[in-house]
Amino acid sequence: MSRISAAVLVSGIIVFGVIIAFELAVAPRTADPLNHAPLTLRDTGAVNAVSAILFDYRALDTLGEATVILMTATVVAFLTPRAKASMLAVRLSSIVLYGVVLLLPFITILGIAVMAHGHVSPGGGFTGGVIVATSTVFYAVVYSVGGQQSYVIAPAANKLIENTAMTAFIGVGLLGLGLAGSFLANAQTGIPLGTPGELLSAGTIPMLNLISGVKVGVGLGIIVMSLFLE
Repeated sequence: MSRISAAVLVSGIIVFGVIIAFELAVAPRTADPLNHAPLTLRDTGAVNAVSAILFDYRALDTLGEATVILMTATVVAFLTPRAKASMLAVRLSSIVLYGVVLLLPFITILGIAVMAHGHVSPGGGFTGGVIVATSTVFYAVVYSVGGQQSYVIAPAANKLIENTAMTAFIGVGLLGLGLAGSFLANAQTGIPLGTPGELLSAGTIPMLNLISGVKVGVGLGIIVMSLFLE
């Protein structure tokens, strides 16, 4: 890019920024947006408004996102050639090997805690699931050496767990349909919302957090493990 072109580009960006800043400063306020935090607390019992939106207001959309992970894991598992391979050609030092084994339960517990507390604090099923997947991937990468593959959970068991989690998510949705006439309904089902801020609160949201966490964790694990096959 020539100097003239660069100068024109920078000048255009500056002018555009000035126009936007001016419009924001002088434009009249035509709307008074609602604060949704009190509304989500009242409607769902969840302190974390993000979890309330994900697993109550737009829970059906969240089910679609979980389906995307399921389909991705399935396609990757089927399309990847079946020859065995590993990430490493030589075994790592004992410090790394034992260090991963020692860290594995702590990382897993952290992921489960993030899932379980997703309705009362930042986090939730997707975040906790990624943390759990990280622990299993660490183990597989470190211990899969010289064409030999090692897993925390066997690939066949991973697929079974993922399918079970998906079925459980749909089952919670059908529970809402049966009790309240609405798929994935929460408060309308009559399930107690509990006291906001407590672990046992927010109706079906904690269940969906845990289920989606298992689904995401296992699904991401399947995707990464499938890439070990070359």
